[in-house]
Amino acid sequence: MKNSNLITKKIIIVIIAAIAIYSIFLFFSDTQMVYEKLQSFELKFIPVILIMIILGWLILFIRWDFLLKNQSIKIPIKDNFLIYIAGFSLSISPLKSGELLKAELLKNKFDVKRTTTIPIVLMERFYDIIGTVFVATIIGGLILGTTFLPIILFVSAITIIVFFIIYTKSVFNFLLSKFSKIKFLKRFIEPLGNSQEILRRSSSPKLILISTALTVGWRFVEGIGIYFILLGFGINLIEYLEIISTYSTAIIIGAISMSPAGLGITEMSLGGLLSLLGIELSFALTLAIVIRIFTLWFGVIVGFVSLNFSYSSKN
Repeated sequence: MKNSNLITKKIIIVIIAAIAIYSIFLFFSDTQMVYEKLQSFELKFIPVILIMIILGWLILFIRWDFLLKNQSIKIPIKDNFLIYIAGFSLSISPLKSGELLKAELLKNKFDVKRTTTIPIVLMERFYDIIGTVFVATIIGGLILGTTFLPIILFVSAITIIVFFIIYTKSVFNFLLSKFSKIKFLKRFIEPLGNSQEILRRSSSPKLILISTALTVGWRFVEGIGIYFILLGFGINLIEYLEIISTYSTAIIIGAISMSPAGLGITEMSLGGLLSLLGIELSFALTLAIVIRIFTLWFGVIVGFVSLNFSYSSKN
């Protein structure tokens, strides 16, 4: 329970920071207009929104289970799902690095080596980036006619660098020695140092294709939930494809900022992009916060509940 208490304290700190940031957004907004808009939200859409968000989680879980089985790791489906969802409790960390918690839980509950699971968690983040960029750039660029060339070039460069690191042992080990100086990552360095082959096997052409396709599917399903959030506020001037490409772009910008879960940056980016699509800026920022409550904070809450079950349950 000591680890659970420590995680709880970190989550509380981030939540306090989120409340402070969101309060600033609201302070500079038209409070009366925002209040009236929030009151007008049609609650009948909430079940559909939550179903879409949870369905997206199931798609991500399929990807996680697929990556585990690729390394011959078989965990009972119920326990595996509980552990996967528990990882959401620390998704409020830069690039979701806190989800390395899943490796700890698998080690504690099923004695699965961290050298096997830590690379899988890292590859998840890689596939998150690739799939999200695909939605933001290809869908946004080819279908909507919007140019995201700088983002395409940036992420393409990152992708090449990631593969270079994975397949070049000397560079891989050099970076590990640098990361070993970061307190949070220090305990993961040794198992990661022995897992380069796992990273290679987790980035085969077949796995890249399947995992990226599942990530894109997740973004499309999540986008349906976001679309219904807008409908709940009576906003129907934005097309579905515009929503998923806009949201994905904001997620990428937030990830580049390296702030916990892109906190503040993602909301500002999303609000700004929504305002360009015809929504008044004050309400666009509030709408961005509401979207993040469903797509981020709902998962954090459910993940925290699952985490407590994971620590308290016995094999």
